[in-house]
Amino acid sequence: MWFGPTETGEVSIRISGPGTKHLTRAAADVMTALRTIPGTLDAKQDWENYVIKARVLVDQARARRAGITSQEVANSLAAYIDGAVISNYREGDKSIPLVVRGEPTERQVLTALRNVSVFSTSSGRIVPLTQIADVRAEWVLSRIKRYNQERTVTVSAKNQTLTALQLLDQLRPALAALKLPDGYRWEVGGELEKSKEAQANLFKNMPVCFALILALLVWQFGSFRRPAIILLTIPLTLIGAVIGLLVMRADFGFMVILGFLSLAGIIINNGIVLVDRIDIERDEGKDPYEAIVAASLARFRPILMTTMTTILGLTPLIVTVDPLFFGMAVVIAFGLFVGTVFTLGVVPVLYALFFRVRGPAAQG
Repeated sequence: MWFGPTETGEVSIRISGPGTKHLTRAAADVMTALRTIPGTLDAKQDWENYVIKARVLVDQARARRAGITSQEVANSLAAYIDGAVISNYREGDKSIPLVVRGEPTERQVLTALRNVSVFSTSSGRIVPLTQIADVRAEWVLSRIKRYNQERTVTVSAKNQTLTALQLLDQLRPALAALKLPDGYRWEVGGELEKSKEAQANLFKNMPVCFALILALLVWQFGSFRRPAIILLTIPLTLIGAVIGLLVMRADFGFMVILGFLSLAGIIINNGIVLVDRIDIERDEGKDPYEAIVAASLARFRPILMTTMTTILGLTPLIVTVDPLFFGMAVVIAFGLFVGTVFTLGVVPVLYALFFRVRGPAAQG
């Protein structure tokens, strides 16, 4: 399962391998499959389009007869196309390089390369390039990118209506149909990959955090039963959160996970407040049953007001269907509403069960 901020509906597929031919063909197949999915926009690959490249093949036999070396050919071509510094012009304390190179109109014409003159430093002769080399034109990729030192082409697209997960699910049949030779592979990149990494980082230290929370609660209350009562209310919040996700049709993503964690913290805080109040009532000399009732009535309004203000604060994010925080707001609002009911109703019951508190009828 993938978790992460998938609201953008953007998918990136990396295809890696040693040869450009198979990579470009696979990238074209993936782009074709993406364009067939309704609502998909801007399907592209990062190697861009083919460009014309001039290949100069020096005939070493002819070059030796003319007294020309390959280095001299390279120098002449570099000076013609990129320019060569022949001197410096000084104006005061400034030094301005003087660069000589071919005319702009000639540099843009492939056939003009045939007329480039190559100077021989050994014989002092000037030889036309066509006398010692063959100039050929060929279509090549404008850029070849690598990922982990391996040739990799990345295909990406964005969908107007589908989330990244939904778009990937519709693309999987086309990815499975790719006929990649041995040594080639595809993998998911972009937002989904970052989401998976974020999820791993998020859950990596979560057991340690929960252990610290438990240790803190045990240290605060000086017992194991009271922290157990508080922590047992956390799973009950899933009921409201799941109902909220289903009713509001919110996508399960990274922000939703953060919402669950925030919700757990709020519910723990409410449980601490209620259990602590019960202990205060008992320390004042009240009967355990009366202490539970009095604490529940005393903490009912503060807990309820905290819940309502939090829900009202999240309402704008839910009403406007915020693209980033909608799922998190739904989880906290619905989960907190149901969790508050459980806190006020279940915590007193659990306290009575764990401490074997009897009601007036059982005592009589």
